[in-house]
Amino acid sequence: MREKLRSFLEKMYKRGRVPSAIIFYGKEGVGKAYMAFELAKALLCLRRSYPPCGECASCHLMDDFLKKDDESKKVYGESDSGKKVYLYLQGDHPDFVYLKPEKAEIKVDQIRGVKDFTLLTPAMSRKKVVLVKPAEAMNVYAQNAFLKLLEEPPADTHFLLVTHNLQNILPTVKSRCFLLEVPPYTQEELATLSGIKDPLLLSLADGSLGYLNYLKERPEILQMAQKILSGNFMEIYQVAQEIEEMELQDKVSLLRILEALIHTKSVEEKTTRYKNLMDTIALVAQNLSKGLNLQVFLFYVALRIDIQRGQEYTNTYEIS
Repeated sequence: MREKLRSFLEKMYKRGRVPSAIIFYGKEGVGKAYMAFELAKALLCLRRSYPPCGECASCHLMDDFLKKDDESKKVYGESDSGKKVYLYLQGDHPDFVYLKPEKAEIKVDQIRGVKDFTLLTPAMSRKKVVLVKPAEAMNVYAQNAFLKLLEEPPADTHFLLVTHNLQNILPTVKSRCFLLEVPPYTQEELATLSGIKDPLLLSLADGSLGYLNYLKERPEILQMAQKILSGNFMEIYQVAQEIEEMELQDKVSLLRILEALIHTKSVEEKTTRYKNLMDTIALVAQNLSKGLNLQVFLFYVALRIDIQRGQEYTNTYEIS
């Protein structure tokens, strides 16, 4: 699927039919940003090639930009008078803008800065590119301002948006963009890219290279989930104490792993009796930031699984 997608992009590029605005969407960690940056690099490539040549001055500037840590790319700076100003050029390439949030949001003044950029004539390449990541970080005012840019797009400018929350993009913005879904990696692709061979980790990654690397770096999260499913309430109590110090992302990940392990268990046992429990775990994961008591909920999960085990043993006894 991924090779087909790249082949599709290559055909569009070579025919000169790359849309003025594209939304790359899909789950986190599947390479959406990589594909968007590769297309941006090709659109700016002085040798006009896709994949980009990697050798021209434009490609070198883009490579230098991509090597920089995202945190080092400042969104705002100070003018000579000390006034806070939006820095729309995040790198040294004069025809490339990387639009990212300041803290949590991309704001309307950033879109105004991008508008000024689109009015300029390309300085190095034949095109200009604006890459927005993550696009869902645009607040509603920024999205409405961005919509005006899309309604009358400059002929020499391409807008590439990257998002894993397509539902948070306004329908009016989506209607002006070409939607391109980036599929998850296969387990074989994940193993090749990461060097990880553990079938459980590859399965839990669910097609996301970013999440696979996270699981590799945080093995204790998987271990905690396995303890909850073990039925040993002393170990579950220990986990409940440990999660108090965990970051929200790790807590959500713990629930996500729990849900996946229970799903695997239900498939192996060829049963649907865990469905309601999995749905509840997914719902809690979505609303964890609202202050739900995760410790109590984990005991509930363990108890529900223990009850199911008891029912299984009872049914086995009755049949025999």
